[in-house]
Amino acid sequence: MSFSSESPALNVKSQTFELNKIDVFCAIAYIPLLYTFKNTDGNSSFMSTELLNKSLYKAIEDFPIFAGRLRQIQPGKLKVVVDSNDLNLPKFTEAQSSMDFANFEAANFNPALLPTGAVKPTAFFTGGFQEGNIKLVDICIVKFKNGGGVVLSVNIAHVLVDGYGFNMFMHRWAEINKTLVEDCTATDFGVSNVVYSRSILQKAVPTPQKPLLSELYKMYIPGGYLSRLVAWVSPGIRGKIVESIHASADISISCFHVSRETLDQLRQSVKTISATDQRISDNDVLMAAITIAYAQSILKHKSEHPDVGLASWLKPTLLGSSSKNPKNFVTVEAADIRHRIPNANLENYSGNSAISMMMLNPIELLQMPASPEVFTQVALGVRKSTEGVTSEYIAQSINGGDAESDVVLRPLIYKARVAERLMATNFSRFTLYKTDFGWGIPQFVAPANTKIPKIATFFPAHPFKGGVYVHLVDSVSILQQMRTNSFWAERFEFAY
Repeated sequence: MSFSSESPALNVKSQTFELNKIDVFCAIAYIPLLYTFKNTDGNSSFMSTELLNKSLYKAIEDFPIFAGRLRQIQPGKLKVVVDSNDLNLPKFTEAQSSMDFANFEAANFNPALLPTGAVKPTAFFTGGFQEGNIKLVDICIVKFKNGGGVVLSVNIAHVLVDGYGFNMFMHRWAEINKTLVEDCTATDFGVSNVVYSRSILQKAVPTPQKPLLSELYKMYIPGGYLSRLVAWVSPGIRGKIVESIHASADISISCFHVSRETLDQLRQSVKTISATDQRISDNDVLMAAITIAYAQSILKHKSEHPDVGLASWLKPTLLGSSSKNPKNFVTVEAADIRHRIPNANLENYSGNSAISMMMLNPIELLQMPASPEVFTQVALGVRKSTEGVTSEYIAQSINGGDAESDVVLRPLIYKARVAERLMATNFSRFTLYKTDFGWGIPQFVAPANTKIPKIATFFPAHPFKGGVYVHLVDSVSILQQMRTNSFWAERFEFAY
């Protein structure tokens, strides 16, 4: 597993980055993505580990916050300290697979087939009270038998970037490596326009002008002793606690593909039934489809495996649920604010800039057969929530509401195992397939199994294939219910 190479000297100055409320919410886990590349020419120098290591360190110079150490100032307040004499350098390892790349490709690039240890066993931070020892960047390159291809397992602390910023970094790393592939003596790699200082976001976000909006108020669930304790401990201990809350031996990941044609048909169906000229996006129909199918799968599983005896009384109480039979299914999606604030100029900002938007759908509605009319109602609800992410909504999300130290941790702790809930993130608009390290674009880009249930992510498919991949993390039994849901199975092809 180990790769031994002298770490190049980094030209990084000492500096401190005060993190904001959005960053703190993400300060327990990594974003873990897998980039699969095929050696189409059989070149012996394909995706050289040595060259990737060299270009990685050069890219870090454009993202100096990646070489810092995470420090907790006080509960709910974090900073990243970059000390040029004590840099927190990336962990970079190499692993060998005994599998032929062709077999991995035939299995639709199922990450379960990668060698043990190549993919982090959990997305959560792990560590002790010395939070500064947490590696903020952890990368493993997996090389397949006979040089047929590689997988880059890239884990970047979510506290540093969101998906947009992750993609910016990968593009910069690939750009530098491609230059070195063409000329290994190159020293001119152009100029990066990345902005990582949190001050640019704070300056762009307006001051709230109204009392807390009702849709935001619903997301501020009450706190308690456990969430305050978790806010007080170090990020490493915090990650362990939240991981234990979510832990389950049978948490797995499934991947489904929906074609471009099917997405267009779903969008057109909504527009026809709603009889309006309202814009309907891919995200609207993706969210509607997974909300309906996932809710039906959850409800069917609950009916087949009901809580009985003492558990039927204790479970709602311990999970912070006011009723063991809630009336609404809750879907929460990350909404990028970069292009939602007028004249903000955030297109080069790599830090976290996604806030939550919540959709409530009556369970009674979702239990109905997924007719075009039901689907349209849910999709229009997604569109309404999306258009509701206004400047005022953004201002209140970041600068308004509950300022207590544990507020961002409450949903992860008290709502972790509430069945009628799903969180989603959309990567499908990111240019993931423009990540070219000098040997061509990836064959496949996907998330690793984060071991965090009730998480759905949408990823673009390879340009030749088109459409979108939907990745869902949950228990094996729930994932099996999704595969047999008739509405879902007719439109979304199972990959792994």
